[in-house]
Amino acid sequence: MFNQDKFGLLRKILKMLGLKDEAIDDIIGRIAELLFANEEEKAPTAPRFPYRLRDDFLSPAEQSFYLVLCQAVETRAAVCPKVNLADLFYVSSKDYGEFRAYTNKIDRKHVDFILCAPGSMRPLVGIELDDRSHRRTDRQERDEFVDNVFAAAGLPLVRIPVQRGYSLAELRSLLQAYLPAGEGQNAPSQPSDAAPTAVEAPVCPRCGSAMVLRTSRSGPNKGQHFWGCSNYPRCRGIVKVPV
Repeated sequence: MFNQDKFGLLRKILKMLGLKDEAIDDIIGRIAELLFANEEEKAPTAPRFPYRLRDDFLSPAEQSFYLVLCQAVETRAAVCPKVNLADLFYVSSKDYGEFRAYTNKIDRKHVDFILCAPGSMRPLVGIELDDRSHRRTDRQERDEFVDNVFAAAGLPLVRIPVQRGYSLAELRSLLQAYLPAGEGQNAPSQPSDAAPTAVEAPVCPRCGSAMVLRTSRSGPNKGQHFWGCSNYPRCRGIVKVPV
């Protein structure tokens, strides 16, 4: 039987072979399932349910932002935290091997928040709350992958840096383009040079690919939002978000 120490040794070996953490988690998860199934076959016992309720469904940073986000969208959108990517997207492929491979890429990932249309619960926009961990190389690779998944499916994704406090007015302004008009509120008119809406993301002026809404993490424009090419870093096309 595999105990935690042996799983740790296996993880180190797989890491030395160059596998990424997500692939390692998937391999160990499958091995654990097989071992658990074999144990049940050898010694049938009453079903076990070793589950407990987490104390931290939302982290303090997520909880703080959630409260401001609910105020910002009011009744114009339903706020859904921690949504699994596999619940949002599906793989369009008739090849089972390809279908399974690409499904495995998203079934262990989630987005921090999804805003949905009231009533229909149709996803309108995703929100990622980026803390310092997103500066790591592995997290940046993960973020780029998630950005590309959202872009390929045509669902906007907004990245917001974690802050000690959030401006309600700024958050409302940022999300305005993605939300339906509220009660007693007319939908804003959109001239041809207005900020892109959820279905009108610009096309990259360099390569013609779809663009993803991103947030500058450093430099004089830190914290400001811009449209970046979904093919980054192969293409570094940028379109400014009108103020």
